Amino acid sequence: MDIDELLIVLEKNRSKLTKLEDDFYQNIRRKILELEELRKDADDDEVSRIDDEIRTIKRIQRKIFETRTSKIIRAAWAKVCGEAVNVENLTTAEKNLLMKLTELISEFRDSITGEVAAENTKNQTAKVINEVINEASKDFELVRVKTNIGKFEGVDGKTYKLSREDVVTLPKLNAKALIKADAAEPIDWGDSK
Repeated sequence: MDIDELLIVLEKNRSKLTKLEDDFYQNIRRKILELEELRKDADDDEVSRIDDEIRTIKRIQRKIFETRTSKIIRAAWAKVCGEAVNVENLTTAEKNLLMKLTELISEFRDSITGEVAAENTKNQTAKVINEVINEASKDFELVRVKTNIGKFEGVDGKTYKLSREDVVTLPKLNAKALIKADAAEPIDWGDSK
């Protein structure tokens, strides 16, 4: 499992979910552990290269997870709406997530529409939604743009066109690059982080 293989998986999953083995994420963790072991006996130059590789693998792993999870969330909604959902390319853990999300959304819908009175369902759904939002916010940063930047593609695949004094939420990697270049400054979210 190397960076090129992970990039191919990420690219294929941008348009649709492709088949992953159940141990896909465990294999990535294993690769990171192997690199961390190599790092212990490496010289300074090699340590720097290994650290870069570990960071890159973790970033790609996170993007694959986010891409697949967002598609699973949409599939759960489609399933609740009565559409057929193909689960053959999901890992066992992803199938379980789809099932749980479908149940939660169905219960929430039923409680809102009055078909089922379930206050605890609303609380469970709100908790899941808050967890998803909190997790997503870890990968983004709020910044104020200090200069006109123009168009660029973020690591999240979105195209950004930023002008001086814009306040925008950007993927952390892009935000850090702009802050380092003194083209933007971070805005403290206060208690929301």
